[in-house]
Amino acid sequence: MNSDRKTLIDSFVGSSPAMHKVFSTIRRVANANVDVLIIGETGTGKELVARSVHDLSHRHSGPFVPVDCGAIPDNLLESEFFGFEKGAFTGAERQRTGLLEMAHGGTFFLDELGDLPHLLQAKLLRTLQERKLRRVGGNYEVDIDVRIVAATSRDLDRMVQEKQFREDLFYRINVVRIDLPPLRERGDDLGLLAEWTAEKISRENGTRVPAISTEAWSILSRYNWPGNVRELQNVIRRAIALSENDMIEPEDLPVPLVAAASATQGERARSFFELRGEHLARFEREYFESLLDRHSGNVKEATREARLPRGTLYRLLKNHDIEPADFRDHPRDGS
Repeated sequence: MNSDRKTLIDSFVGSSPAMHKVFSTIRRVANANVDVLIIGETGTGKELVARSVHDLSHRHSGPFVPVDCGAIPDNLLESEFFGFEKGAFTGAERQRTGLLEMAHGGTFFLDELGDLPHLLQAKLLRTLQERKLRRVGGNYEVDIDVRIVAATSRDLDRMVQEKQFREDLFYRINVVRIDLPPLRERGDDLGLLAEWTAEKISRENGTRVPAISTEAWSILSRYNWPGNVRELQNVIRRAIALSENDMIEPEDLPVPLVAAASATQGERARSFFELRGEHLARFEREYFESLLDRHSGNVKEATREARLPRGTLYRLLKNHDIEPADFRDHPRDGS
């Protein structure tokens, strides 16, 4: 596999230890031809993990076929998965290839595996064990070469114990398990994701990248993010659409989010993230003022010393209302 080929794993944003573990597991398991189970709350990026496993594997040139087990009516799942022969039932006027067969040579992604009906679990288990399938109404088996990557936001361990999910299918798919952490447990990744999302949306809209005010950031950092990364992306997209300038302010955030964050603040006097945000803002302002003072407002020299892209430096300066022009020909101490 060409290591220079750009892959979907490059789309992940995160530097927390939990996400580094996820990245490492994806890379190690990609070319090990084993089935994978991804566990994570709604909105944590399970399909992106599945696509990354496929993209980094030797199957990357083959199809990636996703199916949401909870989105297809139970009475249609069997024919959707396995296909059917002409005349198999009323309305079957021609043979149809199922999703599993379409994934031959590639990856079959079962999203929300916990929603798979019990009757279909048995037939899927046999297909995974034999790597053969029989179309509905068919008299012969078809060989398939597929890798199974499944994901769920449900507690499959509990479902197995309560006989709501087949234990043998669970162990057949749970060869390698990837646990995706919720956003609230990813620490500084919240800020990285918020900034990355703002940049991405601004590029799409052809607009300037907005900064996030200290007050707005304090609210975002106190919120619990039950919808995880997907919810954060939607909140930032909404804030950019509503913002009247290049700064995201508290009034640009959804009222329920602000209320929930305020309730969290009332539960404890001063949160870690709030205090850290204030100290970080104070440090940044002092650092950039000192940096520009040393270089007499020369942004090129300042970016070289700070090892920051010029665009990032300008955004940070704007966030603190610092103008490089104010430091030009500024007398230095001791001069």
